[in-house]
Amino acid sequence: MKKVLILTDFTQTCYDSVTYGLDFCRYYGLGAEILHVDEGDDYEDDYERRRTEALVSLYRGKMQGGADMTIKKGDFADVMDEITSSGLYMLVILGTHGRHGFQTLTGSAAARIIMLQDLPVIVAQSKRFSPIKLALIPVADKVEQYSAEITKMAQLTSRLDIDVKIVCRRGDESVADIVSHYFGRRIQVALSVDYCKDRTFSLQAIEYGERIGADMFIGFSHEIERPMFAPVLEQLIFNLALIPVMCC
Repeated sequence: MKKVLILTDFTQTCYDSVTYGLDFCRYYGLGAEILHVDEGDDYEDDYERRRTEALVSLYRGKMQGGADMTIKKGDFADVMDEITSSGLYMLVILGTHGRHGFQTLTGSAAARIIMLQDLPVIVAQSKRFSPIKLALIPVADKVEQYSAEITKMAQLTSRLDIDVKIVCRRGDESVADIVSHYFGRRIQVALSVDYCKDRTFSLQAIEYGERIGADMFIGFSHEIERPMFAPVLEQLIFNLALIPVMCC
């Protein structure tokens, strides 16, 4: 059985995301591997490291798939490329230090993790885990060229038994047919919103997700390649309701 890779930089923020990740794995019966990459910068909070080790030990015996922690030395991006290409993991979970700390999240290569890894990545803010029953996918563009990303969304949400809805710009309701084709099941258009220069599409989608009790947002990783780091995905990741975001 494939495991979940949970990243930490031994800070309070990542302690919260490790807790989220362990609860996620425990609920879904998955194994967890907690990874810290030591890049030799001479900074490591020994208290947070010991706290994380104790947390992993506490969960290990309570989880069907087990839990382990690994510390590797080297360049963060290189270590991630090696580990995630091993075929041992189904997704990555990481935390965020906030909007201004995103580029230094668990090392300087956080955006590269989301953009370049083949694995889905869940970004969890400081919020305790709750079972993911409903996920909302805001679709701001045509999606025909993103079949690989949509297929990953379909595989993971199906495996975890997550209901999925789409929110799109008004007039683009046909995207539901395309997404449904790759999901292999009919995906509902939850809401179609009009363009509004004072209220961005992503903010309207987030507000709607909060109203319907969405447990997760799902965004497209390719948006990170755009200038100013993809308004839709960035706003999803830093939503004030702290709803976790899966990037595919």
